[in-house]
Amino acid sequence: MSPDAMGGPPDIDPYANAIESRHWGASSCHLVRYEGRYYAWLVGPDGNPLVHPMTGEAAARGFLDDWQATNLLHTPWDEMVVHIFLLDPGQGPQNANTPRHGGARVIYHSAVIDVEGDGIWVASYEDTANGHDDVDHRGVCIAARFTDLGSALHAFAARAEQAADRVERDRVSTVPDVVAGVLRYRAAEARVTAARATVGDVVRSSEQELRAARSIGPLASAIGISREFLYRVLAGDEWTWPCGPRTRPPGSRRPDTPVTTLATYTVNSHQFALVSYTDTAGGKCVAVDQDGERGAAVCDVEISAKNLVNAGMTMASKTMGQGLAAVYGRAHDSVTGLYAVMRSGERVAWPIHYDPRNQERYFAVIADCQQLKDIVAVAGRRRTSLKGNFGIWFRAAP
Repeated sequence: MSPDAMGGPPDIDPYANAIESRHWGASSCHLVRYEGRYYAWLVGPDGNPLVHPMTGEAAARGFLDDWQATNLLHTPWDEMVVHIFLLDPGQGPQNANTPRHGGARVIYHSAVIDVEGDGIWVASYEDTANGHDDVDHRGVCIAARFTDLGSALHAFAARAEQAADRVERDRVSTVPDVVAGVLRYRAAEARVTAARATVGDVVRSSEQELRAARSIGPLASAIGISREFLYRVLAGDEWTWPCGPRTRPPGSRRPDTPVTTLATYTVNSHQFALVSYTDTAGGKCVAVDQDGERGAAVCDVEISAKNLVNAGMTMASKTMGQGLAAVYGRAHDSVTGLYAVMRSGERVAWPIHYDPRNQERYFAVIADCQQLKDIVAVAGRRRTSLKGNFGIWFRAAP
């Protein structure tokens, strides 16, 4: 339901102008404000942007939530901590964008998901509109990040209870009382899980004092469980937090991903490393890490005899036209040399590195934006310039 992507988006760096950014594997979505207007700026694994103009900040934030929630809710169910998936068995109110499953309308889909490297998320899709005036909850997607599982479970439960109220009030399903009852039941389950685990944490944290005071038996009697069960609580076998697997976004680089460091550079006291790896989706990726921080990767870079080089880019200062530019990517097998052209007229050669794991050739050029004029690849008598690809990087700051 978003507007069409723009044909000629503003010539800006979305990272530098983003109010908020979300990431999913090798893809990202940025809420951008530029010259008083708002944009939803999507960047895929290939680095090519899709920019959607927004009517305002609220619409842009809604787009951001929808993008994040859609990605999260495509997580396999066995990788979710808890989830609810409810269908209306009859037709019910619907619109052209209503998701359907086996012919039935999806009324509510929500989950708590522990995303590796990105925290704990609660994502929800809801279609509890009555088909007349409650447009605020027709096809709404919400995503929020939490630092602990307890807060996430309580938020999950609160959303389910609010949806139950709307279903019951507006009779939006062919079986509204059943749907509302199931939503409240699943909310109660989540709250019980959190409450039970919280009690377990408190008991386990008091184990030393309980044993010293010989109070394990009396405590078991006081809270209405057997002594043997209390020992299982102390051992962490009962009354614990759900420990489902963490989900890994497709195309991600994990801590245990084998990474090949092809070259290292020190420029203006910054440490850079040209690295390559195969991501979790099997994509062949290249990135430039800076000062130990992972850089954004370009994956499955397409080249040909006609297009000899293709690249991504990043900056040390993230300010358009200022700071250090790191332009990196893949070179065709026919490329014999690559050099940077500086505004002073100097040519600086940069090597091309072969990665035996990915069986591709990669390069990086790192230089001051205001001094860098062009990057040229050489193949026989042919010269291919990268200046046209990244004009924003090769001009002085306004």
